[in-house]
Amino acid sequence: MYLGIDIGTTSVKAGLFTHEGDLVRGAVNRYRQFRSCESFVEINPDVFWNALCEALRELKPPPEISGISIGGHGPSPVFLDASMEPVAPSILWLDGRAEREASLLSELLGRPVQPAWYVPQTMWLRNHRPEIFTRLRKVLQPMDYVAWKLTGSLTASIASKEMLPWSDDEIDAAGLDPGLFPEQQIMGELTGCTRPDLSRRAGLPGGIPVFAGAPDFVEAILATASFERGIVCDKAGTSEGIELCWDAPIEGFYTAPHPLDGALWHTGASLSTTGLSMEWMASLVSKHPWELAEEAEISPPGSGGLTFLPYLSSERHSISAMGAMVNISLNHGLPEVSRAIMEGCACAMRLVIDRFKEMGAYIKEIRTTGTQSISRLWNQMKADVTGLPVITQRVLEGEMLGAAMIAAYGSGDYHSIREASRCMSHPRERFEPDSMTGDRIFEQFRRSAGGIAHSGRIK
Repeated sequence: MYLGIDIGTTSVKAGLFTHEGDLVRGAVNRYRQFRSCESFVEINPDVFWNALCEALRELKPPPEISGISIGGHGPSPVFLDASMEPVAPSILWLDGRAEREASLLSELLGRPVQPAWYVPQTMWLRNHRPEIFTRLRKVLQPMDYVAWKLTGSLTASIASKEMLPWSDDEIDAAGLDPGLFPEQQIMGELTGCTRPDLSRRAGLPGGIPVFAGAPDFVEAILATASFERGIVCDKAGTSEGIELCWDAPIEGFYTAPHPLDGALWHTGASLSTTGLSMEWMASLVSKHPWELAEEAEISPPGSGGLTFLPYLSSERHSISAMGAMVNISLNHGLPEVSRAIMEGCACAMRLVIDRFKEMGAYIKEIRTTGTQSISRLWNQMKADVTGLPVITQRVLEGEMLGAAMIAAYGSGDYHSIREASRCMSHPRERFEPDSMTGDRIFEQFRRSAGGIAHSGRIK
C-alpha cells in the first residue's frame, strides 16, 4: 500500500492506494489563503503541515505502507530561518508582487522569468523585507517543507533535470547565495524515512520510506497516463493546468523535455482561477461550489447570453485579459451565472488549445482530473467547446494518485514511473463533443472578450 500526498493551493489531499491504483480511502482538508490590502496572496506555511496532520488522523494510515511521496503546488516559496522555522508567510503563485524583480532577471538572462517563480520572490523579500531576509537560511517548495517535517531531510523534489524550480543562472543573476536553495532530487529518489519524533503528530510510525515527489501538473500527467503524442492532460482544480505531450517544443509556452519520455516534449499552459472562480462565487452566495454546478444544469447552453471571463488574477501564460461578467441583466439568476462561469472556463481552455494547434500540434483527446472533473456537466462543456473527447478518471483526485505512483516506483514495485502510471491509471467515462453547441458558446465568448481584453492576444 502507498500513501500519496498532495499539498494544494486550497487543500491538502492524502490517499492510500493499492498496487493496482485503487483508492482504499482518502482525506481532504481545506484551508484559506491570506489576502492583504496590497493584493498580496500568502499563507502561513505551517497551515500545510497542520492540515496534513489532520487529514492523516482522519485517514488512519495502517502500519503496512511501502512508501510515501509528497507532491504539490508551486511556485510558492517557504522561507525558513536557521532553526528551520518560517520567517515570513509563503508567497503563493497567485501573487504577482515580484514583477520588477522578474523583469530585471528577464533582462539579465535574455529569457522570460515569471514574477511567481522562486528566485524573483526571494529577491522581493531581500529588496522589501531586509530585516526578514537577514534571517533567511533556506527556501523550500511546500511539498519539501512537509517532507522535512516528516523526515528531517532538506531536499528539493524535481520531476527531471530539465524541469527545475530554480536554476543556477537565475540564482547567480539575482546575486543570491546558492546555499539558500537545497540540493535537488528527482521524483522517486529516496528522501529519507519518517522519524518517530517528527511524524508521530501525523499518526505515522517511524521508518516508512519517503520518496521525492513532483509538481502537481506532473502528478496529474501520471494519474491520467498522458505521455503519448497528442494527448492533453487537463489538471482541473483551483487553477487549470493544460499539459500537452508533443514531439517538438511549442513557442510561447513553458516547454521542456517530457519527464517520462526523452523523445517527446511537454508543453504547459495554465489558467490561474478557473476552479477558484467557482469557489469565489460560491463564497459570495454562501453555497458550496457543487451547489452552483447543480444550479448551472437549469440554464440552457449560452447562459442566456451571459459571458464570464475567468481571469480573476494575473495569468502565467501569454493571454492578457481582465475578469468580467458581460451582458448581465435582471433576467439572469444564479443558474445563468453559474453556467457562465463554467462555460467561460471551458472557452479559456479552448483559447490555449487553439494556440497549440496554430503551432502545428495535433490533439487527439483530453484526459481530465481534479475537482472540476466531478461535474459531468462541466466535462461535457469542455468537450463541446474544445471539440475534443474528454475522458475522466476512476480516481478523481489525480494529484494524490500521481504521488502514490511515484511512491510505488520508489519502493521498487515497478521498474519505472511510466510503468506505474500505465498500471495504476484507469479511465472512467468518455464525453464526446457536440461541436455545434460548443462553437456557439465560444463565439459568444470571443465577441464579449474581444471588447474588453487588455491586449489583442485574446481576439
